[in-house]
Amino acid sequence: MASKYFGPIKWLGGIAIIAFAIALIFPVIGNALFSEALRRAVLINAVPFFAAFVGVLLLFILVIVLVAMRYNGKIPSRTYQSVEYVIMGGILFGVFCLFQPFSFVPYRYGFLLLLISTLSFILWSHVVGGNRKLDAALPPLSAKANIAGLIAGGLVIVVLMAAIISVNAPKPPYGVRERTYNSYSDERKAEVAVAATQEFNTVELPFMLIFNLFPAAVVFFVVREAFADRRETVLAAVPAVG
Repeated sequence: MASKYFGPIKWLGGIAIIAFAIALIFPVIGNALFSEALRRAVLINAVPFFAAFVGVLLLFILVIVLVAMRYNGKIPSRTYQSVEYVIMGGILFGVFCLFQPFSFVPYRYGFLLLLISTLSFILWSHVVGGNRKLDAALPPLSAKANIAGLIAGGLVIVVLMAAIISVNAPKPPYGVRERTYNSYSDERKAEVAVAATQEFNTVELPFMLIFNLFPAAVVFFVVREAFADRRETVLAAVPAVG
């Protein structure tokens, strides 16, 4: 079974490793072989970046190939379509965040959401969902499966929110230039701290809660399906696609 994954890993992964090696080694070799004027040339400076880009691209393609080989035809439509809708919602919400005129906070995170959602959609679109035979073989989702999914999704939100609070909680100089902040009186510093904390609690945290609903929803659907009741003998008879 594992042998079918060896070919993609060998070729795509091997070429990616070579590309990363070129990105790391080329600057050292260039300093030794090329003159200073040649080292400043655009094409010479572009080689490490291009090699690293190719390496990342090949690794992403490798992930797509391996996921497709492993899960083609094995994901029930109820989960496949739900995850697909969440990813599409992330794309639309990311675009909205980038172009909305109301606050700078969504704009800061909108591109990240759009990027992750777009890459996820590319990956997910290469996976073939389950067929009617697979869907018919599955019993309805149980309360246990839904509870497990809710717990997992809730844990994702808690962990992500805790990480965001620890990293992005307002700290001196609260977005003001440090020299300017140090010139403030104690009263003015207190006012700046209160304003920054209030904006963080009333704007950034609610937005990040909405932001984190997207990965939490994906985890909910995946874990729910993992805990769903199955008729293993019937599922084993359903042929995988690809």
